Amino acid sequence: MYVIRGRNVNDIYLDALWYMKVAGEIEQSRNGKVRVAPTPVATVYERPTERMLFDPKRDANPFFHVIESLWMLAGRKDVKSVQRYASNMGDFSDDGVTLNGAYGFRWRNQFDFDQIAEVIEQLRNDPTTRRAVVSMWDPMFDMENASKSKDVPCNTHIYFRVKSGAVHMTVLNRSNDIIWGCYGANAVHMSYLLEYVALAAGYRVGTYTQVSNNWHVYERHFDLVDNAVTELDYDAYHIYADKTVPLLKSASWAEAFTVECNEFMDDLGKDSFEGYTCGYFNHVAIPLDKAWSHHKAGDTLRAIQYAQTIADRPIGIACEQWLRRRVK
Repeated sequence: MYVIRGRNVNDIYLDALWYMKVAGEIEQSRNGKVRVAPTPVATVYERPTERMLFDPKRDANPFFHVIESLWMLAGRKDVKSVQRYASNMGDFSDDGVTLNGAYGFRWRNQFDFDQIAEVIEQLRNDPTTRRAVVSMWDPMFDMENASKSKDVPCNTHIYFRVKSGAVHMTVLNRSNDIIWGCYGANAVHMSYLLEYVALAAGYRVGTYTQVSNNWHVYERHFDLVDNAVTELDYDAYHIYADKTVPLLKSASWAEAFTVECNEFMDDLGKDSFEGYTCGYFNHVAIPLDKAWSHHKAGDTLRAIQYAQTIADRPIGIACEQWLRRRVK
């Protein structure tokens, strides 16, 4: 197994492209030609909450990634909420209404109980536990529908452990596109999950490790691999590492946060948001959604002004840069 370790997604992404460039092997897949690592790959994030990718060539959409993460923490599977930020999400739905493989729904509802709440309780009561496991793979459903459904989970299991006062997380992935998946969406929404679990259980945020059984890049992104650089021109976390906003003030806010996640999803796109007690919504999520609304309305200047009010500065800067690239 090959291991890539680094401070954050920006450092790791570049190392990943270079490894794929020198070691990737051409194979065929159901979605066309791919380059695949010869063995499984483990990615270790030392500071997983430094989650925004600033590579302009990759052009990751921070609006979608943040909203998708909150949608997951809310335990939802409706297409409508996330489709507001990514119109093609409906392409992955079998019925146009729900997503079968929605991670958040599987975390909280798929098996008729809340796995995340149970894990938090385990970690609170027994810091030595090795049984804090979350399953995203439903064998009865997923094996039967593997060839029928458009949306079968790529991430299958998650393990949590406490060490030196921090919660560390390992995610297992059966099939990982390194551009849109591993160092795109996964780096963001899984780090949100780790942060939520760690803070809700009363610990610090530790490392996030993702083990990818099939680590690949599709032909449409071969140019990103072939033209990989050794360093990025800009990483906001080297300047604004102390200007981030934690999801929770304290462990006691965990339940209210989950409730307000669902309320926020229902309020997306509204002119006014009222009644939120959790600061993350008031200072990060709401101005982010307002910036998106102005962007969709064609008012890029106003969108940028709202992005500049996002209290988590790296997220705000990522949103602003993404918007400015749209102007160009």
